[in-house]
Amino acid sequence: MTNFYLYPNSKKEIIDSNDEDIIVTSHEGIILKASKISGRHYGLGAGDLLGKCVYDLEKEGIFSPAITPLVLQQKKKVIVVQTTPTNQKVLITGMPFFDEIGKVQFVISYSYEVSELLVIQEYLKELENEMLLAKEELLLLRKEQLATDGLVIESRSTIRAYETAQKVAPLDVSVVLYGEHGTGKTTLAKVIHNHSSRKEEAFIEVNCETIPKALFEKELLGNEQKPGLLTVAHNGTLYLKNIDKLSIYLQTKLATILREMKYTPINTDETRELDVRLISSAEHTLASDLYYLLHIVPIHLQPLRERKEDVSALLSFHLMQFSKKYNMTKKLSDGVFNFLLTIGWEGNHFELIHLIERLFVQSSSTVISFDDLPVEYQIESDAGLSKIGLEGRTLPSILESVEKKVLKNAQERYRTTTEMARYLGISQPSVVRKLKKYTI
Repeated sequence: MTNFYLYPNSKKEIIDSNDEDIIVTSHEGIILKASKISGRHYGLGAGDLLGKCVYDLEKEGIFSPAITPLVLQQKKKVIVVQTTPTNQKVLITGMPFFDEIGKVQFVISYSYEVSELLVIQEYLKELENEMLLAKEELLLLRKEQLATDGLVIESRSTIRAYETAQKVAPLDVSVVLYGEHGTGKTTLAKVIHNHSSRKEEAFIEVNCETIPKALFEKELLGNEQKPGLLTVAHNGTLYLKNIDKLSIYLQTKLATILREMKYTPINTDETRELDVRLISSAEHTLASDLYYLLHIVPIHLQPLRERKEDVSALLSFHLMQFSKKYNMTKKLSDGVFNFLLTIGWEGNHFELIHLIERLFVQSSSTVISFDDLPVEYQIESDAGLSKIGLEGRTLPSILESVEKKVLKNAQERYRTTTEMARYLGISQPSVVRKLKKYTI
């Protein structure tokens, strides 16, 4: 629209606009200006409206109702729906313009056909539905990301670790999780986030060991084109996995950010406030600066070789999971089950899952036996006999050693002496007597 001035430079003026339906009236109700398309809703041309009085047009049923009298009466913006002589619905907005003494001098109105607005409304509704769907998908992805399937808490050390996590989760403090690779540090980090006040916000996991050192600072801080991890995790939780693998320089850089609680994206002058819950994991000690900033609540997760109760429960759990996945039922023989309770599990949970799935898909029988074990595990099984110490011992002594080992494994697997008796094929009193004999 061009050459439009509120104060008329002529008594009757057609505004040079083919896009906007605009009418300007005086406080007497006389139409002073109209855009080229004004009047189309009423079956008139713009020139037919100029100089006419809106009160007369209202009496003739052309403006029904007229907007100008309502604006003059209320002295504020008014919105009404007009019904035109062609039975169209038109949305009219009228706005007052005041003179020096506060009197309404002009009324400017603009209109849209309701059908056009319905199209816009339908578009906005579709857009809103798409946004809602995207939001639901994002929420679903976040829930999947934060799922803690396979969570097993049986051993005393694991119970203590999760009790500590539950206590500190609602408190916005830094937590460091210590443990070997595969001991469940990421799962515990998700549990802490899920029970925190930030649980509805993002949980961003970063493996400090896999991001190249030269790129880590850029990934952390971001720049003008790409937001950094600290920005993406704003109001949420940032989980820095293997933080002890960072160089001393990057640990010191991170310590500075945490101490000042602010950061500046690369190649910008914008300083941003840091608002994240920081959880980190490590296998070894951190640099001194970072240690004192992060080491508010340390939680230690023991390796599986020290958590026999967890191993027993995990074996049963993952057998059940793979039974569902592959739609068949298999179980471990008692001998294999007991053997798996004794091995070192250097890869911890990852090794256990891998081995159970491997045994499940490769075993041709419903009962997984020693013959199904991979060669490296069979060698370890055979080596178990040498640990008993056969050399220079009598048969009764060797049998007692084996019996004690079997009883101890049964005790770790079953909770009651009745269950142990059923498993061992002896009476419950015999189990009690043998346990006392070996002071187990």
